[in-house]
Amino acid sequence: MRPASETLTVGAAARRLGIAAPTLRSWERRYGLSPSARSTGGHRRYDAEDLARLRAMLRLVDQGVPTAEAAAEVRDRRYPVPSPAVTSATSVAAGPQMTAVAAFQPPARARREASKPPADLFSLANAMDSERLTYEVARSLDRSGAVEAWTSRLMPLLVEVGDQWERTGDCIEVERLASDAVAGGLRYHTRRAVERNRPDDVERPVVLACLEREDHALPLLAVAAALAERGVKVRTLGAATPVTSLSSAVRRIRPAAVFVWSSAPETADLAALGTLARTRPSYAVVVGGPGWQAVGKPTGWVNSLSDAVNALVGAVRPG
Repeated sequence: MRPASETLTVGAAARRLGIAAPTLRSWERRYGLSPSARSTGGHRRYDAEDLARLRAMLRLVDQGVPTAEAAAEVRDRRYPVPSPAVTSATSVAAGPQMTAVAAFQPPARARREASKPPADLFSLANAMDSERLTYEVARSLDRSGAVEAWTSRLMPLLVEVGDQWERTGDCIEVERLASDAVAGGLRYHTRRAVERNRPDDVERPVVLACLEREDHALPLLAVAAALAERGVKVRTLGAATPVTSLSSAVRRIRPAAVFVWSSAPETADLAALGTLARTRPSYAVVVGGPGWQAVGKPTGWVNSLSDAVNALVGAVRPG
């Protein structure tokens, strides 16, 4: 019997995962990925293990595995959760995604040039046109590349819709839709980039993760997209990864580098970094996000997507 934990509706679970609620419902119908828990009123709810299973599926999809195959891979596996991952009281997931991307800043000159949100994307977000917005995000990535598109269009969009929410206390649905569209566009672009730039089997991969209680994983998708453009193999563990699980993955994957994102000081665990540094075989540890900035910018901290990509590529291809 599963341990008791707070559970989520389909809408709340979709927001936590960074996907659209209709997508989550379609996965239940098509692939049997149904929620396991029930509310006191008998309504079906997603528990922590359900979310862990869906995160595992998303990681496979991000790596280019077809959706049906990814679902079959995770459907019947157990995903025990050592600590509650589905709790609004302890999770850093209540605020808008702009808080998660705010410190992943471009260089100062580019920041000035990108100070205004792209009017076309902002208009589509406010019109709640998710299909067109996702398409335009993907087209921006294809035209400019991940780093430039993130800097000049995607990050300004996320910051603006987050500011709109904070100014008015309303329009959270616009922020959620925009975040989902950006995530969808990044995932699509990553799959295309993997197909075009087949990674070298000899090279060691890069692992991307957030530590426990960190649910803002959108920047990991931006890093994955930029690395895919460079032909670097990526293994994305995603949000809320316990350090013991991350260390275990490192021992199995043997990466050239690990990138750890933190959006708030509550999820910037310096002790966990120490654990990672002692994990063998040796590899580079790169950290990004306002959480790490707030706790003193530990060794390996980067302040922009460009810097993160350069550091990670440098670890894979030294010299």
